[in-house]
Amino acid sequence: MAKKKKFDIHALYPAGHHFDWESFETDSEHYEFSQDDIVYWNAMELEKYELETPMTPYEKRALRRWVASGHSAMEPPPSKYGCIYSSYPVPDFLEVYRTDKELDAATKGMSEEQRTAYLKEYIGQTDDESGEQKTHEPLHSQPLEEAEEKIRLLQRQLHYLWMYVAQEGDWEEADRFVKEHMEEPVPFEDRW
Repeated sequence: MAKKKKFDIHALYPAGHHFDWESFETDSEHYEFSQDDIVYWNAMELEKYELETPMTPYEKRALRRWVASGHSAMEPPPSKYGCIYSSYPVPDFLEVYRTDKELDAATKGMSEEQRTAYLKEYIGQTDDESGEQKTHEPLHSQPLEEAEEKIRLLQRQLHYLWMYVAQEGDWEEADRFVKEHMEEPVPFEDRW
């Protein structure tokens, strides 16, 4: 049986390419990256990412293939579960890969209806009492005062949600925290 060739991360770096650090550091805002520069950065990013992030051999192999195909380790791959991308910040390759595997295992053997219900619950989408999915009237079709009030409430919710999550890092508690503080004005609200 033939031995597998050991992966050399340095093989991902473009042959003979030397990144122009001087030009980049002189004016990084206007520096135009060549295709070789992008490949160089992706390989350098992968090397650092592998040193800092624990992963299984399967995950490492999938990530290396992703980067070798011209992508960044921080770029999310396509997923059959669109709900993965509803989070912020946008997930990186490994987060999407792991979530796909987790959702595959969780929904294995489910009917399409059960799977849809599970994924709705996974992203926190709720249905009202009649079983109908809640729909929201677009802001542009509402009277101006109602639309402004809706925007003000959404901005208030967003402000407190991020404030809590930044402090605690707990998404399940974030929703309850926002509801408890919804009547409190946020800084500069009067300017909205």
